[in-house]
Amino acid sequence: MPYKSVIVDKTDIKVYILYIFRLLKNLGQSVTFELISEVVSWEGAVNYFDFTENFSYLVENGSIFEDLESGKDVYDISDKGMMIIDTMEKSLIASVRDSAMRSIMRYFSFKKDSSLYLNEIVEEDNGWRIKCFLKSGGRVIVDSSIFSENRAYIDKIAFNFEQNAEKIIDGIVGFMTGDIDFFFKDSK
Repeated sequence: MPYKSVIVDKTDIKVYILYIFRLLKNLGQSVTFELISEVVSWEGAVNYFDFTENFSYLVENGSIFEDLESGKDVYDISDKGMMIIDTMEKSLIASVRDSAMRSIMRYFSFKKDSSLYLNEIVEEDNGWRIKCFLKSGGRVIVDSSIFSENRAYIDKIAFNFEQNAEKIIDGIVGFMTGDIDFFFKDSK
């Protein structure tokens, strides 16, 4: 479920941008202006004009710098930017932090350039285990597994995952973050 309101406070926008930078850096992704702007706006948490204004400010004050050695328009977060996000991360409400990771997952899923939805079936203890996961930049981002003694059941799960991988991974993340709260309403 996308973040429903727009972040308008300039400090929160800057922290949100730095938070996404750190997430992308941790995933081993090179960050271009196009990438960061698409990820930031993916769920509509920040409008484009506020993003560009605050991104420019972060470059001007040295929190983000252009990596001139790469020969491309690649940006990186500076030590100053890392110190700011390490200090200010908790000022972002949890749903905004969750929205950032979801935006990154959806962006890479949509672009399909470095993300892979994979599954593998392994024989295990008188049955089979299917492992389903999202991998990006050489790192497993989300994984889930199911065991069954029934191979046909495992094959059915594999087929369903191959057909609906993005929805399944989004559902897993939604359940774990509480974004799919209708499921939990009666269990409290």
